[in-house]
Amino acid sequence: MLSVIAVLVGLGMIVFFHELGHFWVSKAVGLPVERFSIGFPPFIFRKKAGETEYCIGSIPLGGYVKVDLGVGTEEVSPISWWKRAMVVLAGPFMNLILAAVLMFTVLGVVGTEIPVIDAVVGSIHMDGLETGDVILEVSGTQVENYTDIVTIMELQSSGLFLVQRGGETISVPFNLSPDSIPGFIPLIQTVVESSVGMPAYEAGIRSGDRILSVNSVSVIDFSELQQEVSEFEGQFLELIYTREGAVDTAWVEPMDYNGRWIVGVTALSETTTLKLPLGMAFTVSIQAALDGAGTFFTSLIQMAAKPAELIEMSGGPVFVAETLGQQAAFGLSRFLETIAYFSLAIMGFNLLPLPILDGGQFLFILYEGIRGKPASPKVIQIAQQIGIMLLLLLFVAVIFKDIKRVVTRVR
Repeated sequence: MLSVIAVLVGLGMIVFFHELGHFWVSKAVGLPVERFSIGFPPFIFRKKAGETEYCIGSIPLGGYVKVDLGVGTEEVSPISWWKRAMVVLAGPFMNLILAAVLMFTVLGVVGTEIPVIDAVVGSIHMDGLETGDVILEVSGTQVENYTDIVTIMELQSSGLFLVQRGGETISVPFNLSPDSIPGFIPLIQTVVESSVGMPAYEAGIRSGDRILSVNSVSVIDFSELQQEVSEFEGQFLELIYTREGAVDTAWVEPMDYNGRWIVGVTALSETTTLKLPLGMAFTVSIQAALDGAGTFFTSLIQMAAKPAELIEMSGGPVFVAETLGQQAAFGLSRFLETIAYFSLAIMGFNLLPLPILDGGQFLFILYEGIRGKPASPKVIQIAQQIGIMLLLLLFVAVIFKDIKRVVTRVR
């Protein structure tokens, strides 16, 4: 039930704000809006108010605003080309605004969960320290977690660690360069969180599982787990893990992501809620939304030369539904962060230069503005047919991947 509600709320919010952008700007520039629809036919709700019919469709895979943008006709629209271009771009822009608003809500109102990392030395450390050492003090100042250590050492990169090792307390001197503080990577347990659609999840690893070994190599530190995965050779990794006291094995096929092997797990640790001052939350949320959009487009461009990898990293309706449901179970902040991520993805997808998407419509209108008259209906018709074919191929590939993933998934 939670998954159903999460999907309806998450996708409904993304689609509503996207179409609301088109709707508002259409009205502002004087373009009549014939229909505003959330979801596709058959309709379960229809109401006419003024010139616009407002609808809710029974197929919740998107929505649309029916408005004449003057694309596909030889007649010049009475509305300036740049105003119609604003109508087209308003939908994706609202997705960007929605992402920023949701991030602001998380950072400044609800609070975001950040990991609390213990002051324990991991498997990678400077001389004088040992794995499992507990840092009690840094140059006479008591510390409670890894963040405390880094904060102190940013001001003084030389001094003494007071360390508890076994049953004794010892002092360990340090003299580090600014880029090497605090001299160790903290010990993070190999209790993991796995994400829907990633190799580990599909192989049976679930959030809360503790990884014991990778290809028969014992791992007690998350950095060791990462190292073993990065050095992967072959087809499958053997992960031995425990869940509720029972030991089991998962055979995971890592994926190549930007030249490195990943299995799609992160460390699951104790967290604390961080809430930023509203002014800072406002600034950070805007920057985060812009950075997220930039990262999305950069990744898309990088993967454009690798269609197979692009398909592998994509997700269809099942993936979106499962992800929203999974993240909703982790709490409101995680759910809102996930909606923000998908809102940016929808923004980026709609700006692709395909004729039936916002990006393609924008190019046609821009061409009209430069040329002084619309592109011929025949050219637009051919372009739209090609665009529909490409989208159908992508849709079929993504749906096939969704089905294959669910059918072959290890429960």
